[in-house]
Amino acid sequence: MGVSKLFGDTRALEHIDFRVEDGEFVSLLGASGCGKSTLLRILAGFERPTTGTVQIYQQDVTQWPPEKRPTNLVFQRGALFPHMTVRENIGYSLKLRRWTPSRIDARIEEMLALVRLDGLGDRAPSQLSGGQAQRVALARALASEPRVLLLDEPLSALDLKLRQQMQLELRAIQKRLGATFVFVTHDQTEALVMSDRIAIMNNGRIVQYGTPRDIYRRPNSVFVSDFVGATNLLSGVVGSIDGERIVLQTASGAFAAPKGTEQLRKGERAVLSLRPEAVRLHPGTGRTAEGSSVSGNIAEIIFQGNCVRIGTQILPDATIWAELRDDEADGLTPGDPVTLSWAESAAAVMKEEPQ
Repeated sequence: MGVSKLFGDTRALEHIDFRVEDGEFVSLLGASGCGKSTLLRILAGFERPTTGTVQIYQQDVTQWPPEKRPTNLVFQRGALFPHMTVRENIGYSLKLRRWTPSRIDARIEEMLALVRLDGLGDRAPSQLSGGQAQRVALARALASEPRVLLLDEPLSALDLKLRQQMQLELRAIQKRLGATFVFVTHDQTEALVMSDRIAIMNNGRIVQYGTPRDIYRRPNSVFVSDFVGATNLLSGVVGSIDGERIVLQTASGAFAAPKGTEQLRKGERAVLSLRPEAVRLHPGTGRTAEGSSVSGNIAEIIFQGNCVRIGTQILPDATIWAELRDDEADGLTPGDPVTLSWAESAAAVMKEEPQ
């Protein structure tokens, strides 16, 4: 609680204060250098905070070394012992804990089954694929029954298809065990897919902590809105605030959105955030019956396989992106006049951040 960390004159973490519930999958999400791995190492005991405390299940473990904490850490590249077999890697920490041989053997078989590597116990790490090696690292970490498993970007070295498969497997394992996972990643999609809650980090601080749905739909800042998923950002001035509704006056027109938790005042500069999938596209120009609307001309059409992204230029320096199904984009070409519309509830307004 209240954790800060200094490396010389560099402040890596600033007053970190968050709680992970028993059995939760929590992701620390942020760009490189934001402090997420430092925070994970503090939880693991490999770093000590400059100020603040670490509590695990109501115990203050701030001064405890890693081997005394009820945690285990899975590294980015697995860090398997190359001279040991899969079975020996998984059982290594159990031998250090002086488990009986029969108990160790039973636990190894249980872990191999859990990560779907039955029959591969006698292989060397060099004989494994990337995904298999990461599953062995996971099995080794889980074998000693840690109360909290810490994972430092364990999937980042895998190719896209395998990474997506491992995301689902890792989530399924966590749910099956009912274990508490704290997972570090810079991949927004990975965090959204796997997490019960996400801590968004920036410059050594947690800037928003909530469920994936809340963070995606109701970001509390321009930074979070732009960092988590694709979004359209329109700058303007708060024109009016009417109960739970706020109207932003922009160069492209006046657009309304639900009032958020952030306190905004009339005349204050602010930004409207709008996800591309919330934008509907209508051929031709003119207002629509749905919420807010604006007209322009198609500038770009980008095919992405499962969807098509359409960029519509509404001003010389302003483009709004819409995300459509492939069949919805049939017949559209650059230069076509179109009208964009969206429900007021799909937009969010927040303070403009200094550049």
